[in-house]
Order: sequence, then C-alpha cells, then structure tokens
Amino acid sequence: MKRLHRAVRLDNSSTLFSICRPWVGSTLIAALLAGAHPAGAQVPEESTQPIAGLSRAFRHAYEQARPAVVLIAATARSRPKRTLPPFHPEIPEDFRGLGSGTIVSSNGYILSNYHVVAEADSIQVTLSDRRTYQAEVIGFDSLIDIALLKVEAQGLPTVLLADSDRLQIGDWVLAIGHPLGMGSTLTHGIVSALGRQAGIFNPRSAEENRYAIESFIQTNAVINPGNSGGPLLDLQGRVVGINTAISTRTGYYIGYGLAVPINLAYEVVDDLLVHGRIVRGYLGVTMESEMTPELIREHSLDLDRPRGVYLKDVQPNSPAARGGLLIGDVVLSLDGIEVNHFNHLQTLIYSRDPNETVSLQVMRQNQIHQVAVVLGEREEDRLLSQGHQRLAKLGISVKTLPAELATELAAELDFARGEEPVMVVEVDPEGLAADKGIQANDVITEVDQERVTSLEQFVRSVSELEEGQFAFFWFWRPATGIEVRALKIPE
Repeated sequence: MKRLHRAVRLDNSSTLFSICRPWVGSTLIAALLAGAHPAGAQVPEESTQPIAGLSRAFRHAYEQARPAVVLIAATARSRPKRTLPPFHPEIPEDFRGLGSGTIVSSNGYILSNYHVVAEADSIQVTLSDRRTYQAEVIGFDSLIDIALLKVEAQGLPTVLLADSDRLQIGDWVLAIGHPLGMGSTLTHGIVSALGRQAGIFNPRSAEENRYAIESFIQTNAVINPGNSGGPLLDLQGRVVGINTAISTRTGYYIGYGLAVPINLAYEVVDDLLVHGRIVRGYLGVTMESEMTPELIREHSLDLDRPRGVYLKDVQPNSPAARGGLLIGDVVLSLDGIEVNHFNHLQTLIYSRDPNETVSLQVMRQNQIHQVAVVLGEREEDRLLSQGHQRLAKLGISVKTLPAELATELAAELDFARGEEPVMVVEVDPEGLAADKGIQANDVITEVDQERVTSLEQFVRSVSELEEGQFAFFWFWRPATGIEVRALKIPE
C-alpha cells in the first residue's frame, strides 16, 4: 500500500519528520482539501477575516513575548527526585530537569516555578537567541510554586505585565514555553475558571495547610512538562499568569492547565527585592471553607443566598482579635472587594503587608458593621526569617539533604522515616562558621541538644537561640564522622 508523506520543519532547526497515513485516493484527498466548496471555488475573503484577525493577534502576542521566554535546565549532582508542590501531578523522569522562565527585568530577573529549580545544584538558562547563563535562586514562595532567579546580564528582552484581576472567564489566553524539550511553542485556549483551588495539601505540615494560597487561573491552553514557569498571555501579548501545573493524573496534558495570576506572582518579586524574603499579611482566624444553605440555617443568618466567609475561630492576641472580630462574624468584603470563599479572603490578606490596615465589612448578629484591622505577620514566618538572617551572619547556606544521600545515611545517623537531614552547601571563607572549621557537605544533625529533622525546623531552632551566647552545632562528615563546634550567635 502506498503512503502519503508530509515533511514538517520544527522550530528553525534542520530536523524533519514525516507524518504518514494510508493512501486513500487522490480524488478523496482533493475533496477533503477543498472542503465543502465546489472544485475551483474560493472561500469568500470576508468570511475568513475574523479568523485571520485572530491569527494575527496570536502571532503578534507570540512575537512580542517570545524573546523573553527562556529554557531552564536544572541539574543536581545526586539527581534527587524533584520536589513538586502537593497539587502538581508527577512529571515524567525525562523532563524533570526542564522548565521555562519569564524575563521580567532587563538586568536579569526571571520568574519561574519553584518545583523547576528546587534542590538544583546548577541552573542553566538559555535565551531565545541561544545565549546561555548560569542562574541563582534569589528566593521562592513554595505555597504558590513561584521562584525568582537572577542571571548576570544587561539589556535583556522583557515581557509586559497585565492586571490579572481584570481577567474574565472566556478570555482568550496563550501559553508559551518549552514543552517536552521541543523548543519554543505556542498554544491557545480560554480562561476556563478563576480563583481555582488545586487541592494543595502537605501531609507533613498541618500548619502550612492552614495558610495555603489557592487562587489559580484555569485554562484549556495545552500545557505539558517543560511549560512550567513560562508565561500565560492575553491577546495583547501581556503576561497574565505563570504556567505551573497540568490538571491531569498522567503528567501530560489531557484537559486543563493552571497558572499563578501574575499579580500574585509579582507580590513574590516585590517582597524578595524589597524585604529579601516573603512577607505576608496575617489575620489570625479560622474560616469555614464555604458558606452553605445548611450553615445559614444553623446560625440563623439573614442572607438571601450563600455568600461571605464565616469565622469559626478567632485566635487570642491575633490581629483579628485586636481589631474586634468575633467568632460567628461573616466577612462580606475586604476593602470593598466582595468575598464568597475562604480561599479568596486568604489570598487578599496575603497580598497585603504586615502593619497595613484593611477594612472588613462583617455581618454580626444580622447587623452590618465596618471593622478596621491592622494586619500582623505570622509568627512562623518571622522566626524563619530571623533564622535565615542568623545563618547568613554565621556564613553558611544550607539545604535539605538530597533524597538518595539521606537514604544512605539514615541508618548511620539514626534518622527516622520522613525526617529530612540538613546539609551545608556553602561556607563564607570570611565567616564565623569557616573559622570553626565547618565545611560544605557537612550534615547538621543537632543544634544545642535539639535534633534536626527538617530544614524548616533547623532554621526555626537557629532563630530561637539566644543572641550573644554560644550554641553547639553537631555535624557529620564522611572522613571523620560526628563532630561538634561551638558558634557564637550573632546579634
């Protein structure tokens, strides 16, 4: 049987492949190509103008944004299993080290996903003109899977940013990235949903689950492994989101993709550049997940429909308590923005800074009140920030021990299942830790008689040490085994 071959060129390379299908006869092929029109007839130009206009808009958006979309290749010496956010489906092994990035400043700042660069020892960024740079991670927010990278370069092409709060369901959107290692690719779709939850749940941290941010853009634009960190665009070529996950159980596209709204992602950039860390507003309440007819009847609420957010707990000495919020209050709006889901209210609070005053409209005993609350900062965030600052003053950088090494050392160091040892990755030769002989690749096992079980717990422990006093750091290294050093905690 004869076969029909069609050569297709990918990107601007010389690679060709053939699409082969059974030969079904020249008459039938001619009819298919002509569509429903008689032989020799042309489709009226006016009937194709709207589609041609949309195609031009797609091309313009792509051409405007493409120079600022980069390929990211993240590698680790021990090739640990890539850390994915809990809502992200498994990524096929071949594409675990690949992702995309979006240049947001001409001097080298790049937005991407945290899961693309988590645990990486080396990050290489390839620009659209094939220049390559080594990148460093400036910071990240794992709750929304966003990381900020930096390369040493000037005059880089950048993207334009839109106001993602103005997005509406049904808007056309375009996704650019490097899916499956194939090179720069454009796909299109519409906004399918806004404020979408993705089922974030960290089984090791109930505390983190209380503060999770879930406010994703859902789109049917095709997103595959490698798209992560690339931009989601509007028809003007402006960034409305950062592509982050595929709504699938296979790791490949079969339905919907999720993107972090650019307004939320840029909060991370602003915090990291202004404060050097993530700074989130904190209210101090526990909320019902949603208002239901049953909840309205149970509490005899004077609501014509399920709306607002019900407060089932107000933590003592929290900003909410100091501002006068009470258990049983129904929050209807924040600064004039109507809220109908706890996730939306949580996201609005996180987008504000500590010490900022917000105005809440609440219904209390079926009466409407305006309550002004001065937001605070979550104690956990404050302690982690203080711990990282102290480690920097001591002159050491740390990370979670790669999974393969942790497994090898678990028995020798008596680490229990689920515990995550901490490893020194860099030592400032002029710092206090270097003076005491601490070296890169040392595994820290204990601080002042407190066992190290995770990176977060270790940093928190360091933050709680007394300033100006000596603390004992226990660590393990292959050549000598367990050693101990006394370090004076900086003020």
